[in-house]
Amino acid sequence: MKTKSLRGILRLLALAGLAVSSLALAQQAPERGIVHVGGDLYRAQNNAHFTVFLVTSEGIIVSDPINRDFAEWLKGELESRYDVPVRILLYSHHHWDHASGGEVFDDTAELVGHETMPAALALRSPDTPLSGAAADLDANGNGRIEQAEANGNLAGQFALIDADGDGALTGAEIARGPLSDVHPPSTVYSGSRTVTLGGKSVELIHIASDHSPDMSVLRFPDEDAVFFVDIISVKRLPFQTFPGLEVDGLIETIQSVEALDFSVAVGGHGDIGTKQDVTDHRRYIEELRDAVAAGMADGQSLEELQASITMDAYSDWASFNWLADNIAGMYRMLGGGNN
Repeated sequence: MKTKSLRGILRLLALAGLAVSSLALAQQAPERGIVHVGGDLYRAQNNAHFTVFLVTSEGIIVSDPINRDFAEWLKGELESRYDVPVRILLYSHHHWDHASGGEVFDDTAELVGHETMPAALALRSPDTPLSGAAADLDANGNGRIEQAEANGNLAGQFALIDADGDGALTGAEIARGPLSDVHPPSTVYSGSRTVTLGGKSVELIHIASDHSPDMSVLRFPDEDAVFFVDIISVKRLPFQTFPGLEVDGLIETIQSVEALDFSVAVGGHGDIGTKQDVTDHRRYIEELRDAVAAGMADGQSLEELQASITMDAYSDWASFNWLADNIAGMYRMLGGGNN
């Protein structure tokens, strides 16, 4: 009886463990889906990241692959829904969280990016030293970061940073970033380029951006729509602390998008909206800039600014909990230090 009872308990524990594991997997499953934007234009979702695709009689034009797993899922969805393959992939920019996985479409598609994209993907000089933060992790002092030494983003993105796959990160690989699964473009453009397929066209427009030197906006004339990534979000606060940005340059970049001819605004983050939403995003940044600048002129500390600036008019926007981080980022951009 004791043996049977023990076996029963072990079986229940195993089933409970299986249930917990299944629940964990379900919770980790990415949120994915496809929605119709208008005409032949659709937007596809992978959690908080979005891309777009245009269906034509001769093939499909798709933008950012986002990551390999999502790209494989999207390719399967497109194959099941349409009788034509992906013929053109248009990169918005080279950053890993939007551009990874393009190789999935390389068998049928031309991959197009701005002319500065290949240089952004190139490995840095072999003698590039470990940066200060990475050097602190180099416990054995061999000038490389092994998997066991990595933490934070280096640990989480280890495989994407490890360009040669040798299980260790060099200064050159870390300086390049997590780009190992970003497939280089097969053709590049400068200024602007119009791609045409099946009687439909898409305009790639290079825009000046501190966020990424190869940043492109896609305009879909027949759908009266534009697709932009990272530099603008529809009804969502900008990403936390505005990393790598300068406020006047950011505003000018948004204004260059506002100058384009479109009615429908489709973002790589946030909602689908209108041209007015692009203007509203710029106004949020301008109002935040003015509020932070005024507080700094009065001698307020960062903590005092975060306590006093409320931006209530935008409280219904997504990621409003990033406001304190936005204030910190604006404080830094206005010369308030490295907070």
